[in-house]
Amino acid sequence: MKAGKIIIHVFLSLTAAFLIVGIPAAFVLEQLGFFSADVVSGASVKLPEKPSGEYIVLLNRSLHEDSLDDWTAFFRDGELNVFFDDISCIAAESDINALKMADRLCAQLPENQMRLRTENSLLLASKAENGCIDAAIFSKEMADDLKLNPGANEQIICITISGGDMEK
Repeated sequence: MKAGKIIIHVFLSLTAAFLIVGIPAAFVLEQLGFFSADVVSGASVKLPEKPSGEYIVLLNRSLHEDSLDDWTAFFRDGELNVFFDDISCIAAESDINALKMADRLCAQLPENQMRLRTENSLLLASKAENGCIDAAIFSKEMADDLKLNPGANEQIICITISGGDMEK
């Protein structure tokens, strides 16, 4: 019987403490705005403007066998399905327009699903032609200046983005 009385005493003490401290604390914290975030709504992110011009996105087919159609649809149509494959995109450090487009594409995806890094343009063109990339983005002008030949490797898919609209 002694154990039963102890359990009842602990239960009543915790209930009283919650009523005396917990409920007023919750009311005050709510008034201060601690619970103002809506749990259901997601964070809104303002997307960067779509840069004008033409761009070439190179995608390595062998690294994305399971999600190739999803990535192609994303780059070509801007269609964003739920897929769980991450991608590493490289842009030439001197290609400002390609960097802007890559930033726009990164902002459309969940955080860290598309990692962007920059590299020397000649080295990047060489890697792209030899299939040593995951994904790369070039502005049409930069690709023409580098005389980029994306068809040299059958593992690389070339997707052309024109003025924000995609075409194959």
